[in-house]
Amino acid sequence: MSSLLAEITQVVTMITMLFNMCNSNDFNRKQCLQNWDTWLLPEISRAWQIKTGQESPYQNEEDVVEWHQQQ
Repeated sequence: MSSLLAEITQVVTMITMLFNMCNSNDFNRKQCLQNWDTWLLPEISRAWQIKTGQESPYQNEEDVVEWHQQQ
C-alpha cells in the first residue's frame, strides 16, 4: 500500500511541477499549451517504458557513447 501511495505522490508532484513551470510566465504558458503531441505525449510514453523496464534512463546517450567507442 505504501508503494502505491509513493507512486501517487510522485505523479502529483510531477504534475504540480509541470503546472508551475508552465505558469511561471506568459511565454512558458503559451509554449506549454501548444503541441502536446510533440513534447508531452512522447515523454509520458517514455516514462512508462522506463517505469516498466522496457528502457533504462539515459539509454539513448549510452547507445551513442558505445557507438562512438566502436568507431
